[in-house]
Amino acid sequence: ERFLGILAFVLACLFGYPHELTQAADWPQWRGPQRNAISTEKGLLQQWPSQGPAKLWESKEVGGGYASLVVSEGLLFTIGQEGKEVLAVALDAATGKLRWKQIIGNTARTPCSTPTVDGNRLYALDPDGNLVCLQTDSGKILWKRTFLGDFQGRMMSGRGYGESPLIDGDTLICTPGGAETMMVALNKQTGEVVWKSKIPDLGTAGRDGAGFSSALVTTAAGIRQYVQLVGRGLVGIAAKDGRFLWGYNDISNGTANIPTPVVRGDLVFSANGYNSGSVLLKLASDGAGGIRAEEVYRLNGSRFQNHHGGYLLLGDSIFGGHGSNNGLPTCFDFASGRLHWKRRGPGVGSAAVVYADGHLYFRYQNGVMALVEATTEGYRLKGKFQIPGAGGDSWAHPVVANGRLYLREKNTLLVYDVRARDQLTGAPPEKRTWTGTLGQLQQLGVELEPVAAYLERTGSRKHRQLYGELSDLADSRQGPVLVTLHPRQLATDGSLPAKVQQLLETVSRPLLLNLAGTGIGPAGVGQLAGLKTLRGINLELCPRVDDVAVKQLSRAKGLRVLSLMGVDVSEKGLESLQTLKNLRALDLEICEQVSDTGCQALGQMTQLRVLILKKTGFEKLKITDAGLKELAALQELEVLNLYGNKISDLGMVELPKLAGLQSLDLSLTAITDGGLVHLSSLQKLRHLELLYSNGFAGPMITDAGLKSLAELLALESLNLVGARIGDAGLSRLESLKQLNHLQLSNTAVTEQGIAALKRQLPGCKVAR
Repeated sequence: ERFLGILAFVLACLFGYPHELTQAADWPQWRGPQRNAISTEKGLLQQWPSQGPAKLWESKEVGGGYASLVVSEGLLFTIGQEGKEVLAVALDAATGKLRWKQIIGNTARTPCSTPTVDGNRLYALDPDGNLVCLQTDSGKILWKRTFLGDFQGRMMSGRGYGESPLIDGDTLICTPGGAETMMVALNKQTGEVVWKSKIPDLGTAGRDGAGFSSALVTTAAGIRQYVQLVGRGLVGIAAKDGRFLWGYNDISNGTANIPTPVVRGDLVFSANGYNSGSVLLKLASDGAGGIRAEEVYRLNGSRFQNHHGGYLLLGDSIFGGHGSNNGLPTCFDFASGRLHWKRRGPGVGSAAVVYADGHLYFRYQNGVMALVEATTEGYRLKGKFQIPGAGGDSWAHPVVANGRLYLREKNTLLVYDVRARDQLTGAPPEKRTWTGTLGQLQQLGVELEPVAAYLERTGSRKHRQLYGELSDLADSRQGPVLVTLHPRQLATDGSLPAKVQQLLETVSRPLLLNLAGTGIGPAGVGQLAGLKTLRGINLELCPRVDDVAVKQLSRAKGLRVLSLMGVDVSEKGLESLQTLKNLRALDLEICEQVSDTGCQALGQMTQLRVLILKKTGFEKLKITDAGLKELAALQELEVLNLYGNKISDLGMVELPKLAGLQSLDLSLTAITDGGLVHLSSLQKLRHLELLYSNGFAGPMITDAGLKSLAELLALESLNLVGARIGDAGLSRLESLKQLNHLQLSNTAVTEQGIAALKRQLPGCKVAR
């Protein structure tokens, strides 16, 4: 122990760790001990049980909000909101028992800043810019400064301040965002000003003021400095005196600059949302005491952007969730920007990520928690579970500390045991030894699994919808087989190796080929299109797949299932698919060029049963009421996903023409109660999604609208997250005797209202 203590001290000196020494597994500040979202813990679960790790306790004492939490010396701290009062809260980290609460502000804005622990002091910031220093043992306020009153601060967004204070030695660093006080250094003991920093005009991108990002301390180009993403972009400020060193404007957006950058040596990496993309900068001396920032590479928003879930640098790779209002697990080379892999994860919306013991902990906006192996070799999901009652805006970042996973869901804190000891874990799928041609493919490193076994193992509704269109091909011996090829198994030009192609040509079983996230190009797609037993192909997030590649698929006459999620396909590519008369399921999620003109081509594919047109809500091109009118010709359609598109009540008049619909997603659309009237004739509808998100709007559903939903007697699941409904409206759903899953997060429905509904629908599981 003495040796480890000495080693920790030496490392702290070498790497500029700004905090006093804490317990090795504590999490004393935003994104962990080094502000990099990396935990040093070992001995954690490497595979989660099927229902997730064991829950230890939960607390309702934290108040509402999006703030994450910190753990130090047996205590847990966060900030939350009760009514308009903003509170700093301390709990026992082992039991959840409340230690103290202290009012630090009063506002209608939602708290989202994570406090910082330094020794026996806690530093917390409310949305209005009230910065307080409290005693950790009692919550007593020792000093207070106000960003607006003391520093004439300014935020780029009306949501209020969201940064987490940085402690560096004897100094507290914060970002009021004022014209003369973009960044300020304070004496951490007294709150007195050490220096103020003004920045010059950086450019036209973004807005004046502070962003939501939190500052980092580093030494780059020979100067110790603070790196921060503010309203106008990235800046470097000298730690010694607050002198402006460098700035970079192009990464900024005009809505909200949120993610915390990562630094290594003279390199700074930053990714931002709202299609801002990402950039790697190299800092070098300008020869005059300042620093110049030079682009190493610049990635546009379609290659990698990050909304507010963050990303991390592990080894030589960046890991994080790609997209605005999306969190697609992604890994790429830090030095070059070269993509290793990008995949669809198990959750929906933005995803916050931290790392511990070889794995990434992804927490999705809809409350799904996922464990993903941190490897450059490919996406490997090691477990997932649904956070109880979560949905809508689950934005608080997860924390892994002292063998526990801490998850804040607005006004609830849930704590799970993720230690490996004494826990039964879910076993990875048993590797089957294949024979014949499939056995030879397996020997080449190709992954093989019966489609039926894959669907049973993953439980993904989307994949059940898509791949279910192959179910009638199954029998005991010759059912469809899922064949997964990884990036390393393709040639540099995106084609298949000759040996793999030859073997695939001789397989007699129906093939579902999975090339998701690989570098397959038009030549490779052409090779696959010629396979006689090809029945399905997954090309999601393949950066080389475009209209030229999609046109190659027009030769695959037996193709039933096609996933083109996130590829560069337009109406031209879709027109070439009209010759595929056996195509039943088509996935076009987050395809930025697919809009109303593409719907004209889709409307000719009258055999389609499954059509996924989901957007994130931030695309410039969306499907409108005019596009929905074109889709009304798809009389065989059973599944339609229009999440995030520009559908209004006027377009809803087309839906009764799709009488066979069984699953419909209208989340983040602009419909109201009036539009729901047109759903009443869809008597086969079993699944309906009407999610409203505070950050992105969505259906405006009130109690009156539930009268229309009460007529959908076949409904089995219903998502009303964020709806403007209460107990009176909820009672109207008592007619839905088949309903087994109802999501009511962020509504005014009470426990009494839910209890009354469950008396009529005892088999219905309600998430609130």
